[in-house]
Amino acid sequence: MVSHVNKISYPVTINEPCYLPIALPVDCQHSKMAFSLVEHIACNLRRPDNTLIGRVVKMSGNVRCYKEKRHVCAEIEPDHKVLEVGFGPGIGIEEACKYVKGGKGKVYGIDISQEMVATATKRAEKEINDGKVELINGDVADLSRFGSSTFDCVFHGNCYYFWPDMDKATHELYRVMKTDAVMISTMNYERAKRMQGLGLLRYGYPDQGRYMKSLESCGFGGVRVEKNEK
Repeated sequence: MVSHVNKISYPVTINEPCYLPIALPVDCQHSKMAFSLVEHIACNLRRPDNTLIGRVVKMSGNVRCYKEKRHVCAEIEPDHKVLEVGFGPGIGIEEACKYVKGGKGKVYGIDISQEMVATATKRAEKEINDGKVELINGDVADLSRFGSSTFDCVFHGNCYYFWPDMDKATHELYRVMKTDAVMISTMNYERAKRMQGLGLLRYGYPDQGRYMKSLESCGFGGVRVEKNEK
């Protein structure tokens, strides 16, 4: 590892098919309707709401999340304090709980969408009541509720490119991680590029190089991309 610190980040590219059904009108007379639909989908990809489009985005997250969450949770140990950023419907929270169940560990999650917080809260109701999970509606760029060097493991999937202030977010993540902590980021790069081509990522830009540079600039070491096709 080429680094002067031990905080490590592993962005992982997950290659899986896109399950978000999209059908856009192509007739010019429907261009306004098409723009409105694209705008609504784009908004919900960043922050899902309780509309029909928001529910479709939520369901697509349910379909694609399991493999990537299982992959990143392998780093978690029973006594770890864990943070998931952008936990969506709560599949990663649920999976992470399996790894801290027999220890003193606890899983925290932060998501900007109130709808996702509500959905994940229902999924993790027992674990929340047992004190093993805490879910927060908030912004990754403001983790002031957490002290420095709090977490042993941080993970997030398909969300860094929606962060309005990436440098502030990565600095906050670095601050709340312990010296020997690990952060794993996953994304379906091909899926993101397809959505970008359809105009659905107008509120996000899936630039892996920009993200890795931001991580390194605030002190993360061992930053690398791994391709996982399983």
